[in-house]
Amino acid sequence: MKIVKKGISVALALVIAQSAAFTSYGVGSIYACAASSQMYSSSVKTNTSSPSKVTLSKSSANLVVGKTLTLKATVSPAGVSSELKWTSSNTKVVTVDANGKVKAVGKGIANVTVKTSNGKTAVCMFTVITEQEAFADEVLKLVNAERAKVGAPKLRINAGLAKASNKRAVELYTKFSHTRPNGSQWYTVLKEYSVSYSSCAENIAYNYDTPKEVVAGWMKSSGHKKNILNPKYTKIGIGYYKNGDRVYWVQLFSN
Repeated sequence: MKIVKKGISVALALVIAQSAAFTSYGVGSIYACAASSQMYSSSVKTNTSSPSKVTLSKSSANLVVGKTLTLKATVSPAGVSSELKWTSSNTKVVTVDANGKVKAVGKGIANVTVKTSNGKTAVCMFTVITEQEAFADEVLKLVNAERAKVGAPKLRINAGLAKASNKRAVELYTKFSHTRPNGSQWYTVLKEYSVSYSSCAENIAYNYDTPKEVVAGWMKSSGHKKNILNPKYTKIGIGYYKNGDRVYWVQLFSN
């Protein structure tokens, strides 16, 4: 079945299970990269007593590459004066300036530490993900919220489906269709990533700027909505690709 309407399209296939098994999917892998540390200083003006501790406004935070977040350091007891030194454990992941402003520069995990003049420290752990991963996470939340309304089980990200959906998103730039640029049908991509299935479906869309917009668009189409709410599907892959002013989205479902 294939439906095309206002920049979205849906396909459904029922096929014999492939021999390869699904693989599990994990998000937030730790990247251990050698990097020079970074240090900046600022100060809090008060009396001459020594700080007993320093705390940060956050102990952990998630950031998307390119985004920023400013940490607030509080020295105790109140009124104590201390120079504050800020460091990043991995400047390939996050950088920090003298005012505690943190910028995400690459995918991974890194700690930002603030240190007083007498050695008291506080740490915030940052997990940095790509925009593609952030959008996929948001689409999954929105889809599962719709499924919960009808009593369908939650979908879970599958590693093979995720890779396949991202490849399909790139292919849509060349040809917006359930037929791939090489002329084969969309579901042939699943074999390339060792995804086994007995039934599967694909939703595609273009020129929706946000996860909220694309899910709303799919839910307004009966064919796409049927795939999203189908209780027999338990796994999903979500693809996102942007090229210039064109944005492409893919959902791949399987049981």
